[in-house]
Amino acid sequence: MVILVPLAFAFSAPAKKTSSGSVEKTAKGRIELGGNIDFDHQSFDGGSASGLTIAPRVGYFIKPKWELEPTLLISHSSYGDFSSSSYGLLFDVAYHFEKRSDAKYIPYVIGGLGFINYSGDVGDNDNMSMVLPHLGGGIKYFFTSTALIRTELFFEHVTNAGGAKDADANDFGLTAGVSIFIR
Repeated sequence: MVILVPLAFAFSAPAKKTSSGSVEKTAKGRIELGGNIDFDHQSFDGGSASGLTIAPRVGYFIKPKWELEPTLLISHSSYGDFSSSSYGLLFDVAYHFEKRSDAKYIPYVIGGLGFINYSGDVGDNDNMSMVLPHLGGGIKYFFTSTALIRTELFFEHVTNAGGAKDADANDFGLTAGVSIFIR
């Protein structure tokens, strides 16, 4: 059985207003804070496995609709008496399709690359993984002018997957959470 629990966290601040009084959600200089916390547990004959991943992210709008979004990846897994940890970083750029500043829904696309390092009881599986590329698309739903629910489908190609030399993987997934603008 696999249980995934995506959560996100952040703090808020007022958004910049246009001359018409509506909020510019993707204006230059805005800062979006958030992150995911994912937990999974698997039970099977003879044992179990658990994993916890924490992925805080900071988004900065370099110009209207264009956001730089680095994400820190921190993970710990256990398999019976063995455990491993990993850390990494994704460097993404997102483009938002904001048509009107008063829109509640803003679709976006995202792309980038990253790396993951491994340690612990990994044996020879301590090779650095490269995430080339990380691609996705999603929707941000603003339930206030600064707080939003974010849902994203993603694809990533990972070299040396799990730290195993020459083991490549293609990962597909869905994330959801909450982000809030602090500026």
